[in-house]
Amino acid sequence: MNTNDRMHEVVEFLCSAQCLPRNPGTDGGLAARTMLRDRLGDLGLEPGGEDGFDQPIPPIGGTNLLGVIPGNGDRYVLLGAHYDACLDDNPGADDNAAGVAVALEIARNLKEVAVDRSVMIALFDAEEPPYFLGPTMGSQWFVDHPTVPLDHIDMMICLDLVGHALGPEGLPPEVRESLFVLGAEKSTGTAALMDGLAERPGIRPRRVDNYIISSMSDYDAFMKAEVPFLFYSAGRSQHYHAATDTPDRLDYPKMAALAAHLTDAVVALADRDDEPVYLPDGFDDETTLTSLEDVLGSLAEVSPDAERATMLLGGIRTNLDDNGSLDADERAAVAMLVGQVEALLA
Repeated sequence: MNTNDRMHEVVEFLCSAQCLPRNPGTDGGLAARTMLRDRLGDLGLEPGGEDGFDQPIPPIGGTNLLGVIPGNGDRYVLLGAHYDACLDDNPGADDNAAGVAVALEIARNLKEVAVDRSVMIALFDAEEPPYFLGPTMGSQWFVDHPTVPLDHIDMMICLDLVGHALGPEGLPPEVRESLFVLGAEKSTGTAALMDGLAERPGIRPRRVDNYIISSMSDYDAFMKAEVPFLFYSAGRSQHYHAATDTPDRLDYPKMAALAAHLTDAVVALADRDDEPVYLPDGFDDETTLTSLEDVLGSLAEVSPDAERATMLLGGIRTNLDDNGSLDADERAAVAMLVGQVEALLA
């Protein structure tokens, strides 16, 4: 079975009637948890929870699943994706069965590589409402009840909404293969490390600052705890939190390319010589503008809205100071423009 087939199998099962609704405390959530626990065991990961792979969330009947690929010493890179789904009639293929499938594929790849830091694969429960950003959100529960010391986690990587091609069919590969990477600016040395990774065909990671969107996934709890983080996402599509978020709408070759890219990234992050320091005031406005301009520039010939957005970004660029930074009002303008671009690409 190849990478595409393995990921497709995971997504199909998580989106099947057996696993729906896939909410904490439901029969569907239990079925999903059982399958994923078995996958972690089959991959040869060591249990990293409080009860084997399980980290129970008692107030809601939920459970995080935690598996570890041991490295040398007691430092960690944590790769996380939530496995619950939103609403009874939402299969949750892109949100977030795709992220889970990619995380499992990376775990498979890493078993063949010796890394310095240990890698924890965290499949979080209870990311969706009504738990989102609350104390029983799976990732927040982990941060509040860590099974390894938080200050030993040198990077948290979050995957959410990574399964779809960016924009509708017919757009150029420069757009469809894009995936946004937030948070590299928030820790020392991480941006340069990410920029130095080899290119992988089929995926175009584009670094942008965290401020372009409000918190929308499991990285939030780690960010607030000042743990260095990266958030990978293609943003919200027209099928976001809808019954149409089905497995047939995913771009499996793009997911496979992402798994290859992220394997490279995790190895580099796990083997880095330094321990990254969280930068609460870290910004990289110039890179954010460049990434957005690259996507919109590829759209400008087919979309007047994209052309106008590109012109607006060009105007904002003229306000970069000598350090390549914008002020708070200009960053707010970029964030507002990103919301318009997300709607354009949905």
